[in-house]
Amino acid sequence: MIVVFGGTGKVGRQIVDQLRSDRQAVRVVTRTPSSVKFARDVEVVAGDLHDRHSLVRAVTGARAIVCTVQGGNGKGASGPKGIEGKGVPALIEVAGDAAVENFVYLSTASARADSPVEFFRLKFEAERTLRGSKVPFSILRPTHLMDTWVEMLAEPIAKKGKAMVLGSGTNPVSWVSGTDVARVAAALAGRAGEGFSADLGGPEALTLAQVNELVAASMGKQVKGENKMSLGMLRPMSALMKPFNPVLARQMQMGVVLDTEPQVVDSGAVWARYGQPLSLSAWLQRHRPGVTEGV
Repeated sequence: MIVVFGGTGKVGRQIVDQLRSDRQAVRVVTRTPSSVKFARDVEVVAGDLHDRHSLVRAVTGARAIVCTVQGGNGKGASGPKGIEGKGVPALIEVAGDAAVENFVYLSTASARADSPVEFFRLKFEAERTLRGSKVPFSILRPTHLMDTWVEMLAEPIAKKGKAMVLGSGTNPVSWVSGTDVARVAAALAGRAGEGFSADLGGPEALTLAQVNELVAASMGKQVKGENKMSLGMLRPMSALMKPFNPVLARQMQMGVVLDTEPQVVDSGAVWARYGQPLSLSAWLQRHRPGVTEGV
């Protein structure tokens, strides 16, 4: 049995689908089982990272655990301090007691001890906790997901013909598809953990400006202008917003990191082993953005 935490998210669902394709028995853990739908052969159970008893029940009989849960878009107990700071370490402890053969953790290529973004620092700490535990593990560190960014960028292009640009929009990024991340995660979950760790980036480095152009072209649109937030706006606004809207403040901080820190990784060795990843153009052909146009 492979138990997936975060199986209702963008990448989590794709991991579940891939595991089913690989004929693996899958159990999805969620706080609200009645509100989610999966194929009949997927077991769905209740579980909360802040409730140890529910975690023990959820991982009973597990050969491997896949954890995609993240607090980047949450606040309070569902934010980084609650998820990466407390919840994930608690799950690692329970996994150790259950003697699972592999704990597959989805972190981020931006995870660093000295990151200016707390979320990334706590991701790094969660990785360190896993590495220092007795649990066999695999750590995947994806870059920025096509699945998330295309959705955000497509909306203003469809409605106003405006490209969303954070900072200069000229920093190259190794965008990666959730499909490819899921394929690697599922493959790792099917074997014993060996301390594998790798950054996962796509096959090309594109700037945000280039991504906007490709997204617009896939929608048959033309970029007519920009909705631009300069670094001079993002930095002070993130500090001002933090007490009132910590999620938005965090997103602004991430925008600064996206534009100012290296975002290109070489994942050639991983893809040589697990199959070549999709380019953004190929991903857009499969997942053409569909956004209702505004007035």
